[in-house]
Amino acid sequence: MSQTDPLQEFQIAVDSYVSDSLSTYNPEKHAKEKSIRDALWGTSRFSPWEVAILDSPLLQRLRDIRQTGLAYLVYPTALHNRFDHTLGVVTVASRIVRSINDKHPPGDPKIQYGDHMRIRLSALLHDVGHSSLSHVSETIYGASEAFAGLLRRVNENLGVTPKPHEVMSWLVVRSSPFASFMERLKSKGILTGWDFTTADMEAIAGNIIGYRKDPAQKFQADIVNGPMDADKLDYLARDAYFAGPTVVYDLERFLHTVDAIEYPHEQAGGGMDGKIVRLSIPIQGATALEQIIISKLMLYSYLYHHQKIRCVEGMYHEVLKRCVPAPGQKGKRPKGKRSRLPFLDHPVSFLKASDRSFLPDAWPPEVEGDKVAGEIISMLTRRELYKRALIISRLFISGVDTDERVRSGFEKLLECGGDTSARDSLRQAIVDQSKKLMTTKPFKDEMKELRAKLEIRHVLLDIPGSPTVEETDGVMIHVGAEAGADHHGWVPLIDIFPIEKWVDAYNAIKWRAHIFTLEEATRFVNYATLKVLASEPYFLQFTGQATDLCKIANPIPFSTAKPLF
Repeated sequence: MSQTDPLQEFQIAVDSYVSDSLSTYNPEKHAKEKSIRDALWGTSRFSPWEVAILDSPLLQRLRDIRQTGLAYLVYPTALHNRFDHTLGVVTVASRIVRSINDKHPPGDPKIQYGDHMRIRLSALLHDVGHSSLSHVSETIYGASEAFAGLLRRVNENLGVTPKPHEVMSWLVVRSSPFASFMERLKSKGILTGWDFTTADMEAIAGNIIGYRKDPAQKFQADIVNGPMDADKLDYLARDAYFAGPTVVYDLERFLHTVDAIEYPHEQAGGGMDGKIVRLSIPIQGATALEQIIISKLMLYSYLYHHQKIRCVEGMYHEVLKRCVPAPGQKGKRPKGKRSRLPFLDHPVSFLKASDRSFLPDAWPPEVEGDKVAGEIISMLTRRELYKRALIISRLFISGVDTDERVRSGFEKLLECGGDTSARDSLRQAIVDQSKKLMTTKPFKDEMKELRAKLEIRHVLLDIPGSPTVEETDGVMIHVGAEAGADHHGWVPLIDIFPIEKWVDAYNAIKWRAHIFTLEEATRFVNYATLKVLASEPYFLQFTGQATDLCKIANPIPFSTAKPLF
């Protein structure tokens, strides 16, 4: 294998991280299983070897990583963490296993005991790759060139495209130091009760990224990472419970109907004569799955796309960007630059970070020399958030559905959401126009201080992605031998539950992007944004609601016919 192979490079770095994390950990041999009480699922039991893994630094770090990032600044009780969630995923995964086995003869369970233990271990380790504030930091290292190369290699080798933190977890589980740790648990008599071998680690790691080489075993990976996995079933309920929105789905009905089913599949390869075994449900249980998908869409509106949560995450991104190397900079901080912030010179470096790495109880405002990060962290700790300067919605753009030039311009704007360079270029244009406005006669003297202060970090362009509903494509529903059914009675869920219409409605009515900035700069940034987006290549003209709903004090009237400058 080439020395420059990204998979090898990342695995070496992760091996070093795991080795360091476990070097001083001496696992305790518990005499019996442990009962843990959870707010959602009640009391669950964990075996002595599971407790030994839970007590390890790899898992304990998850106590200091909030499940929903900075959402607690908006929903005060959303303080649950990745450790809580991990316990819940193990519990739900076991319930799915038991529900499947209940549908098969007692003497011939679909999921054998060893497979059940491997599924539990996969669930236990599925989030060890997360970093500070969960998905907030993931968007930073996941967008790096180095990580993109790793993701391409994973896709080439296995045919799956996992999320960044899932790839990190996969690398941790397949690392040689972790395999040695599991062998140590076995040699000390802690890991007992099933015939574990280190060869099992590849299947356990595969479950985390939704991959199984054998199509007959694909349903086991589905339990941990699939269209209707235990991860989703837990986080939907947990996020709603602690954040506050009322989201309800019928888990018991889902468990009553879910099963591991074999059906024809054109991509199944040569195994099983072109068949694959996946989690599925009959038409009678489809309603429970529909409830799960609708609950997910509701949480996008209430939580994941909430404008204030998006704002604080955008502010936090500006802090994280101070911790990663600039293009062309490698290995160490710029000469003479000191900071208490960690220097994250490689995506694997994020594994060493937790929420406390960036948001300790008390830091000086200057964060030891980094005034930019200090300013933002101080604002977040005081909950002084940027304010909306413009709301970008299809509802507030004239001609977006009827004028081809406007539609094309809107699509160009949306592309900025996934293109950091284009997004920063647009932000800088807005900053420049804002400062230019401040030099005009009505504001020149009054805004001198703000004009000197305003920089690109003070203008955030947040363009959320559309809600993902991969469940409708990945789940086959058994409808019997009804006319028109594909695959001898199996149809994709999307054929009976056209969720794309719900997503289209969400994008048309509820989806919103925003421009955020300092409160004292909102009126200038609002005007500048309207001017920039009215120009080529966007050609966007906004209705008054895009500004009015921001509640800007003394907004500056904007007109393409009579611009101020």
